Amino acid sequence: MLSFVVFDDDRPTHELPLRHAHMIGKESIPVAAKVEAVDGTIVCRKPTGDEAALALQFDAGPPGVLTLQTCLLPDRERPYLLELELARHRIMLFLNKLEEWSLADLPADHPIQTRFEEARSAFSEALTTPRVDDRYTSDHARLAREALALAIEASEMLTLHQAERQLMARLNPDEDTRPISAPRIGSIVHNDQFSEPLKRVVASHFDFISSPMRWRDIEKEEGKFSFAETDRWIEWAVRSGKVSLMGGPVLDFSPRSAPAWLYIWEHDYSSLREFAYEHAKRVVTRYRRTISRWNVISGANLNDGFAFSIDQMLELTRLAVLLVRKLHPSAKVVVDLTQPFGEHASTNPQSVAPLLYAELVMESGIQIDAFGLRLQFGDRSPGRSTRDLMQFSAILDAYSVFEKPLDVTAIGVPSDPVPPGDDDASLDPGRWHSPWSLETQSQWMSDATMISMGKPFVRSFCWQALFDIDDGPEMPAGGLITTDGRAKPALRRIGEGRKSMRARQLPRPTEEAASPAGAGPASGATDD
Repeated sequence: MLSFVVFDDDRPTHELPLRHAHMIGKESIPVAAKVEAVDGTIVCRKPTGDEAALALQFDAGPPGVLTLQTCLLPDRERPYLLELELARHRIMLFLNKLEEWSLADLPADHPIQTRFEEARSAFSEALTTPRVDDRYTSDHARLAREALALAIEASEMLTLHQAERQLMARLNPDEDTRPISAPRIGSIVHNDQFSEPLKRVVASHFDFISSPMRWRDIEKEEGKFSFAETDRWIEWAVRSGKVSLMGGPVLDFSPRSAPAWLYIWEHDYSSLREFAYEHAKRVVTRYRRTISRWNVISGANLNDGFAFSIDQMLELTRLAVLLVRKLHPSAKVVVDLTQPFGEHASTNPQSVAPLLYAELVMESGIQIDAFGLRLQFGDRSPGRSTRDLMQFSAILDAYSVFEKPLDVTAIGVPSDPVPPGDDDASLDPGRWHSPWSLETQSQWMSDATMISMGKPFVRSFCWQALFDIDDGPEMPAGGLITTDGRAKPALRRIGEGRKSMRARQLPRPTEEAASPAGAGPASGATDD
């Protein structure tokens, strides 16, 4: 058993809101465990005595309210100090990335190294301060919190430094470096809105659009199909928009996508498989002459709406891939991974960690062209708690081990704090640096674009929604255009970044390109 004490001001706190708390084992695979607050202490009960890490949402001060983790820790009777172990892991992560990214030769007076040494000094002081009756005190917690905040700041600085180096090398390879295709930027365009102003925005800001094909919208009632709304954007893109298309997910069994009538068959896998096959065949056949990339299946490993065995998950994945290969041989095939940090696998015994699912796909010989990652933060939905920039970069690196390109199939954060809901209070979305706002969204988008596009294995970057929808499938205020048709600063930053990369130049820093909130109207973008 692992246990942790947490301090609030000058004493151990007895109010421990455990948000996004889960356990992580070796190789970053979540493990089933029960995490609860008992008499002011966080207690983690695991089925085995193996070392494990605790991950949970924590107020790290200036860096934000973030989901962070400890190092792998052995069981012991005396509680660990949570603040100290979170700082220890971040310092270790910084040093690992410093080596992995070949940045160990940064000069000692570099601002990144200076900030890191401040963090390490505070951490060392927290470690060496004598305990009272073998117990941690508020001084230990204060120093550890200081070390944690400084270490996160240093790690984000390091991440952006590395991203700039990588992107510059990608845009301007030297004579001895094999050229890598320029990164492509796109956006998901939901079918709720379709207008001339929106078409102009897409044509001027993006290389491609991703057309969602939710089963529940196409076949609301069994046997009754409607493609009218999906057709509009696809027809425009092909005939006059001159932007390429990504379609899908073709199969998505999550509650947001599966039609209500399909649940009648949730305990009859054979029938459900046949329905899935016919649906996928119908969609791919209709659009195979227009779509060049297919997101064939998404979230199969979550078991969020339907309970599949591992063999059934892989069979459905193989079915979708083979069907597209047969009907559209020239298309690129992508398997989508949602909630890529995998915290769901620690609480849902029927789900499979995404890293393990991706490994099983590769070992099963399923021939895909790329993995897709959905990286959405700051929302109350499961798996979307806020993470910092180094965690963002590290999760991309984690999925590069399969030696397949990555498509960031949906990425985004909100432009307003997500309002409280009736759902589980443990799903608090957190914040990055400051409460979510138009400016914070623009800054995060700019940094995330730089990080993603700098990775040589990332082919494309797709924002989660072009425009806000009051009751949309993604997240409130997660689009680039407001419900009243005004462009957000993030939209301008995407356009500027795309132009810069086309000119083989780095995007300008956000502060140089800052614009007033909502500075650009999208000229009636919500008109029909």
